[in-house]
Amino acid sequence: MPVCALAISAWAQTQNSNPPRFEDYPVQKLFDGIPAQPILTTPEERRFRTVIRNGVSKGWGVVDGITGNEFAAPGPNFAGHFAIVGWGCGSPCYMMAIINLGTGRVFPPPFHHGPGHSYFQLPYAFPMNPPLSYRRDSRLFVANICEAGEDQNCGTHYFIMNDDGLKLIHRVLEK
Repeated sequence: MPVCALAISAWAQTQNSNPPRFEDYPVQKLFDGIPAQPILTTPEERRFRTVIRNGVSKGWGVVDGITGNEFAAPGPNFAGHFAIVGWGCGSPCYMMAIINLGTGRVFPPPFHHGPGHSYFQLPYAFPMNPPLSYRRDSRLFVANICEAGEDQNCGTHYFIMNDDGLKLIHRVLEK
């Protein structure tokens, strides 16, 4: 079989393999303490300090990753001890931060854009609904996004959350 055919065959297997499931990445324990204050070290983090702090302390912008309903109370909504705080920034724009409630460390969303776009801006061109899926009891984060700009590597991206942030583990791109 030619090398090109082997590469295409391998790509097709990756695209068609079973996607990760929330149950495959359970958390060991849910955070139930008093959330740490967010550690805001960069200018971009400090620029959005109010929405990030209110998300951690009051639950504002902290939504259930399955139903989309706001929690309206502080606490984790992702991976046992993380709060995903989201806020709008005009249409079509969505921003989010992921905060470790035990340490206060703040993480950006996956594929945040560089110059001209906010550190917290999630690529909007959502090809499918729901745009984001996550659970309090799982480390899996699913984003239906485009990696860079509109119509570039759009599809479902599967990430695992660990202490250093989100790591891409699988993706299914639209054709």
